[in-house]
Amino acid sequence: MTTSHIEERLEALEERRALLLDVLTGLPGRDALLDRIEEQRSSTAAGLLCIDMDQLAALNEAMGLTAGDVLLAEAAKRIALHTGESNFLVRYGGDEFALLMPFVESAGHIERKASELLDALRRPYLIAGREVFVGASIGIAFASTPLLQHAEAALARAKISARGSWLMYSPGLARSQYERFHLKTELRQAIEQSQFEVYYQPKASCRSGMVTGFEALIRWNHPQRGLISPSEFIPALEESGLIERVGAWVLKESCMQLKQWDAAGYSALQIAVNVSLRQLADPAFAELVGNTLLETHLSPQRLELELTESMLMHDSVSAEALLRKLKALGVRLAIDDFGTGYSSLAYLKRLPIDTIKIDRAFVQDITTDPNDASITRAIVGMAHSLKIAVVAEGVETEAQLSTLIAEQCESVQGYYIGKPMPADKALAFLSSGWSIAPEILGRPVKARTLLLVDDEESIVLALKRLLRREGYRILSASSGAEGLDLLAKNDVDVIVSDQRMPNMTGEEFLRRTKELYPDTVRMVLSGYADMQSITNAINRGAVYKFLSKPWDDQNLKDNIQEAFRRKELSDESRRLVNDIAVANTDLNRSNKSLATMLDEQSHRSMIGHAALAMVQETLHLLPAPVVGLDPQGMVVLRNESFFKLHLSMDACSTLASHCPPWQDTESFFLEMTDQDNQRWNIAGRNLVTGNQHRGTVFVFLNRLCHHA
Repeated sequence: MTTSHIEERLEALEERRALLLDVLTGLPGRDALLDRIEEQRSSTAAGLLCIDMDQLAALNEAMGLTAGDVLLAEAAKRIALHTGESNFLVRYGGDEFALLMPFVESAGHIERKASELLDALRRPYLIAGREVFVGASIGIAFASTPLLQHAEAALARAKISARGSWLMYSPGLARSQYERFHLKTELRQAIEQSQFEVYYQPKASCRSGMVTGFEALIRWNHPQRGLISPSEFIPALEESGLIERVGAWVLKESCMQLKQWDAAGYSALQIAVNVSLRQLADPAFAELVGNTLLETHLSPQRLELELTESMLMHDSVSAEALLRKLKALGVRLAIDDFGTGYSSLAYLKRLPIDTIKIDRAFVQDITTDPNDASITRAIVGMAHSLKIAVVAEGVETEAQLSTLIAEQCESVQGYYIGKPMPADKALAFLSSGWSIAPEILGRPVKARTLLLVDDEESIVLALKRLLRREGYRILSASSGAEGLDLLAKNDVDVIVSDQRMPNMTGEEFLRRTKELYPDTVRMVLSGYADMQSITNAINRGAVYKFLSKPWDDQNLKDNIQEAFRRKELSDESRRLVNDIAVANTDLNRSNKSLATMLDEQSHRSMIGHAALAMVQETLHLLPAPVVGLDPQGMVVLRNESFFKLHLSMDACSTLASHCPPWQDTESFFLEMTDQDNQRWNIAGRNLVTGNQHRGTVFVFLNRLCHHA
């Protein structure tokens, strides 16, 4: 082929590429990318980045397709700024771009390029006068073939496990993609062959100690691999869209199981069922829940639906609307894994949430890590102020349980209570009568409690002999970790710790103790004095006193006695402050009640005065003559019509003399002649309140006849 023929073909190729430019971004399309990749097939240093714009569909839905077009055009410009002359940028799909880099120095170079692009694409976009934030995910293939297929595989995984970031293709990724595809096929078979099971993990009350319900957890009983953990197959169910079908089955199965436990005599239990992101996005999900409750005849209050924070933030407007529909059904709503996501007070205040579940990550080290203890304490306090119940997950030790009970957590869940189990074993668990031990629910009666921490057993024994007649309840530990465990289970007043211990020094142990149990009085008893560390500990308030070994018996006893007095004064002061706060609260409540009562009395008085005035005016204008006499026969009431009667002076006395006994409250009738010889038929009635005669009222009804 001659040079002129080659040039002609190149020109024709360029013309074809020009005709295929994307109208919106001005970039070449997929075909141009495939041509360039073919040209670079022999290059061993080529790299490809597949870039997917996140949340573009949500933007189109919220602001219209024009907004999405503006964003894509702007994104293309930002990527182009980082492209370089030798690189080739295309619009690969609807919301995807591809950047081909023919000559890449190293894997690190292409990774830095991906990070630059992500930073550029994360900056806000100005659309219709508003700032819009979206991100991107990038899949990278470098020095591998087929280049496009590998970059696409990396992008697919990035969108699942590293959304908003980049992921480099590796040989294992291809195997993983194949395994994932195979897994989805097996999941469809699992549904058809009923291989899924529901396991139930118990929850217990921190107040009664009894089992209050279960969380329903799906398990896959694979015919070859046995029981498979949800973490292996739930993401594949989500991706394939099968999660809605499986989730509906779990919901119905769990409700039916609860009714079976009812029949066995356990009718006070609740069941918690997890909700997936796809279910939450389904407008018909509330209807599904309602129909399931009707079919299983389950009271809505006994069903709790668990959602994660990230789900609620994915599409907060739609999520809020759905939650309100679910709440209207009467079901309970819980936030799972609380503290690991957004943990926003705004949505807790706005959404109809009944329960939050503290994530196991905070419970795991709650007895040793002051930060975890503080976070847990804050979550419980915040939830209670919002009238939201708290469940702690991942409780595995008695010390963790004791700490959570002390922090007023309502319920707990974890291996200490029970592992997830099939329905038949859950029934056996209920039948066993398991409950939290009473001594854990209610700590021992308060006594002066001293904790001795020293890794030398002889020292601990000597201290116990010295102090055994002082009336203290003495606990002992051989390490800081053991000491923290005892503190989680017991109310300790005074701590005496050695300084030089393996793994954790006395200073570090007491520093943690101060943050976890600030009301304790902490002392160091040591033969080793690192003055700087001791000084720091005292200055920070972690150590009350430093005593040296060997000790003077009487001096040590006096110092410990003084420490207990200090603790008791502090307790009394805190009790008085609390009593004053309670008294102030009661006083404020009483004042509010009194003010409300006075307002009501004033209102009733106003109504009474108005009613009295109305009655008086009505009587005054009544066309029939009316007169009222007190118990002594004196006139106390007469209307305008009565004044027009011509009665003799002793007429009213005559009326009084003809009244029946005052105890008789039935109406009676009299006749009377006025000075015009008009005879009147008169109705009378005694007015009696309780045992008190209040007088008699007479109404002149009609004239009977005329006398000559």
